[in-house]
Amino acid sequence: MKFNDPQHALSWAYETTSRPIVKISSVNAMRGPDRAGEGGANGELTAHDLHAQAALILSLCNRILSDLHIAYINVQFGREASGFGLLSRHLAANFGTGIHNRRGIEQIIRAYCGQKIGLREIRKTMACGMLKAASLRNRGYDALDLIHDQAMDILQREMESRGLLRSPVVSEMA
Repeated sequence: MKFNDPQHALSWAYETTSRPIVKISSVNAMRGPDRAGEGGANGELTAHDLHAQAALILSLCNRILSDLHIAYINVQFGREASGFGLLSRHLAANFGTGIHNRRGIEQIIRAYCGQKIGLREIRKTMACGMLKAASLRNRGYDALDLIHDQAMDILQREMESRGLLRSPVVSEMA
């Protein structure tokens, strides 16, 4: 398969690996004597092929990205809690001394990843004023944006060199 960009590839890979290879409804079809026309006969990839490609994309990430970038990708695309520890420590270091509220920092990360967490909830958890909470949230978003941009830049170069991305459409002048 070819992908538009690394974000498309990562979201597809995590979605594919989260689905089972064999659907229960298709188990009965496997008992029949005639299996012609099922996955692979038309040149389509089978469920096993799709899972293998998804695993290759995720292993590529693990080989070329740093632990911080992997933690970010696990949280953002994989919705895995395994990356929160490293990301929280990184953001706490960016916030400076005195900000050690792990739950508040995790809320900032969750809000960045799309969960509906308001500034008031962050303020309440961090036990600070609205301006301080907004400042911390914005600094956290800036740090996460930087991690995102670095990871996508590295993946863009690697995926282009391996032929996983569609080439940009160049209009031909006639």
